[in-house]
Amino acid sequence: MSYKSSKSSKSPKSPNFRGLSVLLVAFLLIVGGIVQFNRSYPIVEAKPTPESVTLPGSFSVTFPQQGESAVGTENFGLIASSAVKTPVPIASVAKIMTAYLVLKAHPLQPGQDGPSLTMDAQDVIEYQTALSNGYSVLKVAEGESLTERQLLEGLLLPSGDNIADKLGRWVSGSNDAFVVKMNETTKSLGMTVTHYADASGVDPTTVSNAVDQLKIAQAAMEDPVFREIVAMPQATLPVAGTVFNVNGMLGKYGVVGIKTGSTSRAGGNFVSATPVVVGDKTHYIIAVVLGQQSVQSLKSALDENVKILEQVRSEFKLYPITQPSAGFGQVLSAWHSNSDLKATQSVQFFGYPGMKVAFSIKLNNLQLPILANKNIATLTIQAGQEIQTVPLQNTHPIKSPGILWRLFRY
Repeated sequence: MSYKSSKSSKSPKSPNFRGLSVLLVAFLLIVGGIVQFNRSYPIVEAKPTPESVTLPGSFSVTFPQQGESAVGTENFGLIASSAVKTPVPIASVAKIMTAYLVLKAHPLQPGQDGPSLTMDAQDVIEYQTALSNGYSVLKVAEGESLTERQLLEGLLLPSGDNIADKLGRWVSGSNDAFVVKMNETTKSLGMTVTHYADASGVDPTTVSNAVDQLKIAQAAMEDPVFREIVAMPQATLPVAGTVFNVNGMLGKYGVVGIKTGSTSRAGGNFVSATPVVVGDKTHYIIAVVLGQQSVQSLKSALDENVKILEQVRSEFKLYPITQPSAGFGQVLSAWHSNSDLKATQSVQFFGYPGMKVAFSIKLNNLQLPILANKNIATLTIQAGQEIQTVPLQNTHPIKSPGILWRLFRY
């Protein structure tokens, strides 16, 4: 007898994996598309075209054959100098650094006198010693009270060597500590060959060159109180009475400072400043002449310095900057909605012949889309510390990125 198996030969039904996979892929595509569409996109950028220009012409100046010289401005720094750049004694020109450090340690605003210092027995002895040695001095008396401003006037007008030491001790506690501070400051100002041995410049080992002295003069002229004092023809002090500025060129040829210095070793030295007024801004041409040796060495330094000023004065002015036909720059976007950027006003910049002027562009806070002819950017024109800004407009609309670009961008 034969028997048939009662077991079924059919296998259980399997799930529909293909359908689930399709749904999963579709879901991921939708989610990915939403993420891709909504993720941030590169901001609109701007670049200047060109990045710089050079003002027409070339700067021209002839320096004296003797000694060494340099010329620049308070905002451009050094522009030109003589071939000789060796360190030489600078005499009382060293007091520019002394005054600079006093005003850094104890800042004054125009109209302020600052704290008072009382002259003691040591101050009187130093005055008498300097007087007997034939140095430049400011007469003082024990118990006399002088304000910071009066002390700076005594330092910079009659060029009081004794006042330089008094101020140095006030700032740093001792003469030696102040000299250390002076030499540390040379490094921060980029004065590479200067060495100070004292606060007054009497010591012949206080040496510098014309280029370095232009740098400290540039820094000092940034202080409005310093500018006021060096431009004073005279001052009245409690014991000394009326003292006069030893700068014999003050008030002539437009000279408004800065400091003279002369000894038999140093010869005649003069650091000058003369203003150039453009609109509501005042710039200062700074000229340095060192090491003039003659019977009247200081007069030679004054005369040669003024010759430099007279040569270069007319070269400092406003220069027109021609806008390129396509504008000063471009707005660029990854989705190719670009536009030229143009100034709607004439552009002028204060400078001198042959000066390089740099351009940069910063976009304002933008909300896309942007219609044409809107002030959307600022052009910054810069040379040295002189900065000017000009609004720029887009010549074409800047569109928002399209749907397809947002979906299929990299």
